[in-house]
Amino acid sequence: MTEEKKRGRGRPKGSPNKPLMELPTERVTLTNNANVFEILSQANLVEDDDKFMNGLRHYAERNGAVVPILQWMFDDNIQSRLPEGKTPYKANEAPAPDLTESSLRCEFRKFKYFVTDELQQDLKREQMWIEMLESIPAQEAEMIDLVKDKKNPFKRITKELFYETFPQLKREVA
Repeated sequence: MTEEKKRGRGRPKGSPNKPLMELPTERVTLTNNANVFEILSQANLVEDDDKFMNGLRHYAERNGAVVPILQWMFDDNIQSRLPEGKTPYKANEAPAPDLTESSLRCEFRKFKYFVTDELQQDLKREQMWIEMLESIPAQEAEMIDLVKDKKNPFKRITKELFYETFPQLKREVA
């Protein structure tokens, strides 16, 4: 019997250690009009909790969509009214985030339609969702599509750290 070199089977499809989306690995200086994906992916790289919290607070003041997105991700009382799973949409092919038709900075006001029954027609709600995903930068669209299913693509950003950064948002559990 000859000895063959054993080969591993690799990572099984859907294994938990596979990243949900590709994230930057290098720190960069953010502009004042950075989009939500850029802000959260850079916050994800910060090791020091104090710097993380101060930076997130600073950019949350400049971009109003940061806190609502993190609330949607971490608040158990906020449930999506959209179908679970990856949304079938055509990703925006703009070469840079500032060349897209819109961004989450402008579109986050529509979130209320995706998490409440304010809009009665499911088809209209889903159509609005797809239109929003197609108009914002591809990375923001991929991120918010994960957030709607309560999936966190950022390992460093946790529920505890979010509520420590924004303690006024923590709800009392009875």
